[in-house]
Amino acid sequence: MEYLLTPDKGLIIWTIVTFACLVLLLSKVAWKPLLKALADREEGIRKAIADATGARQSAETLRGQYEQNLAQAQAKIQDMLKQAETDALKVREKLMKQAEEEAHRLSEQSRRQLAEDKEKLSRELRQEVASLSVKAAEKLLRHAMNAKEQEALVQEFLKDLDKESVN
Repeated sequence: MEYLLTPDKGLIIWTIVTFACLVLLLSKVAWKPLLKALADREEGIRKAIADATGARQSAETLRGQYEQNLAQAQAKIQDMLKQAETDALKVREKLMKQAEEEAHRLSEQSRRQLAEDKEKLSRELRQEVASLSVKAAEKLLRHAMNAKEQEALVQEFLKDLDKESVN
């Protein structure tokens, strides 16, 4: 066991030489590709982070534009609704005014027609009354009148009625 505890100088040197050769071999064969793979991976991660940051900023920008467009669309819709309401009120007022004018026109037309009809009926009634009065007077007087005299008497009677109706 003593042999295990005392180191041999030759073994130490060969162990160091072997270790150095192994390190050189590994550095040439394994470490460079390993370090290159780690560097490539680190660069890929940095690129992915940069791309994600760019995408996030782009998404934030798009979100802001979307919200701005949405706000503008809502404002435009509100303006359109207000305009439609204003237009509807104008149309309603115009229709109401037209209806009132039409009603007033029809009322005036009806009044004129009634006045004309009243005047016509009044003339016809006066003429009938005059004619009946002349016939009654003729029978009373038993005097036969010709058509010319009767017409003159009717016209005189109508003039008298007009004078009385004016008073």
